[in-house]
Amino acid sequence: MKNIKTSLFSVCVLSIFSTACLKVETKLPFQSEAKSSSKRKSNLVTNKESKVNTLIGDEKHSLQIISEAEFKAQRLAGLILSAKSPEAMKILDDLPQTNEEVANKAHKLVDAKEESLLLGLPIGLLGEESMFGGVITKVSDKTNDTLGTLKLTDLSPLHVRTMVTNSGGAPAITLVGCPSECEEGSQQMGLVSFPVVGVDQKKGTVIVDLAPIGKALDLISMIDPTGSYTKLRAISSATTAFDYSYSTLVFDIKTKMIPVDADPTAQNNPITEFTVRWYMKLTSGSNSAFASRLPTEGVGFFKTERSKTPKITRFSTTNFGKSVKYYVKNVPSEWKPVFAKSFDNWNVEFKKILGRDLLSYEFIDANDPRSEVIVAGDIRFNVMEWDLNNLASYGGLGPSIANQFTGETISANVLIQGPTIISLYSKWFELSKTARDLQQQGREREANSIVAKFNREVKAELASRSKQKFAVKLGNLDMTVHAQRTDLEDPMIKNHFEIVPAGVTFEQYMNGYFTEMLEHELGHNLGLRHNFKGNLGAFETGEQGSVSRSIMEYLGRPYRHLSAIGLYDKMAIAYGYKGIAPKHLNWFCTDEDQASDKASMAVKSAECTKSDATSDPYSFFEDRLSRAIHLLVDTKSAHAPVWKLSEITSQVDDALTGLSAYAVSAERTAATWTNFFGKGDRPETAAGVKDYVLSSLKKKICDSELVAIIKAKESAQAQALAQANLDALKAHVEKKTAEFGLYSAEQLKCE
Repeated sequence: MKNIKTSLFSVCVLSIFSTACLKVETKLPFQSEAKSSSKRKSNLVTNKESKVNTLIGDEKHSLQIISEAEFKAQRLAGLILSAKSPEAMKILDDLPQTNEEVANKAHKLVDAKEESLLLGLPIGLLGEESMFGGVITKVSDKTNDTLGTLKLTDLSPLHVRTMVTNSGGAPAITLVGCPSECEEGSQQMGLVSFPVVGVDQKKGTVIVDLAPIGKALDLISMIDPTGSYTKLRAISSATTAFDYSYSTLVFDIKTKMIPVDADPTAQNNPITEFTVRWYMKLTSGSNSAFASRLPTEGVGFFKTERSKTPKITRFSTTNFGKSVKYYVKNVPSEWKPVFAKSFDNWNVEFKKILGRDLLSYEFIDANDPRSEVIVAGDIRFNVMEWDLNNLASYGGLGPSIANQFTGETISANVLIQGPTIISLYSKWFELSKTARDLQQQGREREANSIVAKFNREVKAELASRSKQKFAVKLGNLDMTVHAQRTDLEDPMIKNHFEIVPAGVTFEQYMNGYFTEMLEHELGHNLGLRHNFKGNLGAFETGEQGSVSRSIMEYLGRPYRHLSAIGLYDKMAIAYGYKGIAPKHLNWFCTDEDQASDKASMAVKSAECTKSDATSDPYSFFEDRLSRAIHLLVDTKSAHAPVWKLSEITSQVDDALTGLSAYAVSAERTAATWTNFFGKGDRPETAAGVKDYVLSSLKKKICDSELVAIIKAKESAQAQALAQANLDALKAHVEKKTAEFGLYSAEQLKCE
């Protein structure tokens, strides 16, 4: 096995990206998985101490920290060579080198004016490869969802080597790697260079200064240099903590920020803090038995982003039979059984495929001393967290980090907006009970009014949540804001809150809802992408698992509490984790397979959309349009309608887009449809689909019964409101279908 000190060297090389290290707190790793030790030795080292000579890490694998005073004393004693001395230059010249062209393109760090914190690093194993990246793990603001959404933003791992550059008598170390389309022989580029300050010939170490680290890795300032997005600007950025375990050194860079318009000299400015946990993991410590697997037709996995030949991402099953352990944080006691069930249900399937469980879990409460060390985003751990600290625009999020050469998932996280979800769904159940009681009393208009009011309030609340998209870069490297990735999206709200399905209690619904959400996010961690054809395999009996053959489906509120790990998911993990070729090649489609505009609608299947449900999407969209008409006209009472088109436009658009997709795409994609033809009066060939869709639309908006319903309204005002809503809907249908190049106003005109 290669010496772990190589990893330490590589990691600490990267540490010189942040500002002055005023203090470094070092904690040893947990003693073992079995002992769950929370007793961790701690060393506090500050650069203000006159003589420091201590170790980071444990007794077996350690790294020496030297104070500036001690460094100078050893220099004077001749124990440490000046980096620019002939003797030191000779030593450095014999180490792995990179050429000046590569080094010159790297970001160069200069000697800092601040007090120094120095490390003595082994130089004998320079050139070894490590994985480098960083993740936003903490945001101090608990009320701003714009900032909370930044949590878990990360840099996909870069495979880098630490190389020596000696240009003009100024020795430096350069991180060299390939940022994209990497393969053997790919062109390497310098990512960052920094100066060497000394060499200890006797100990065989190179001395580096951790003082000049901050601005180059002040990630938040890179994201938003003018404060236009966060409304903040940085006032300091410092490395605050180091930790070393599991062949990985991590270090936290904390950036303190104040409002952009605040006076930086004021004493009472509100401070917002962001913490980015950077990591360096020795790739020689990776699992040599892991077998990379290429993507295949019929199932959808996430893929490596930097390799020229992408591999699917998945956990290893070859780690000496050990499970993939999750730490499950902050979950209220009443919901712990549901969280446990999500792991157990996946393990049922892995027992069939692997003969054993793949996943294990341990609950950690907020007051557990390990909670500060085990954080979502730390590459050393897999974490599922009931987020008590930050608001965000999503309901659940399930990103992971993978080795970009092999596809092996090395860390995965699930964040759940638990408190917000419980609050929102509790209100939904309360209003549903009230609305149902009113309906049973024949007070339909009052029932409609409270449901409409609730939806307006929810829409306004969630509309205030962050929707702004922004690009994050580290130099010329893209970082990933997982909370704005559609392929990981699990939104807080999808379609309207209709009345809760009859006979379903809050406990029943939320148990199903959380189980579905957690199994879905764990599915992402396991490597699975969304599957928007899952509902085509629904058998709709009202039983658990009857609404889709895939937990990776994207279902609305009336269905998702009944979703479960299905036949597609089992087929997919059988390929990913055992290499068994999928038997059904038409069960899968994902985010980019959906139509997004008129041009893509013509060539992408109408059966691939995240907006549908049931085994017959066409009928589903017809029913959604009928429901919109019912709300806009209030077909069940003589009262004036309480809904307006503007309040349900998104639902109307989903229905119209879904129906129109059949007409637009029939010529090119009908041969792939599995659930349209052979039902009722539908055409038998693609040629008749466009006219059939036109007929369907006119049956809805031109229904003669609507005329009678409007005439029977209790007052002229009620009649006028209902008619105005219907007219607005007809105009919207004309506009929307015209956007798709389908029907004219004359064709849609009611006879």
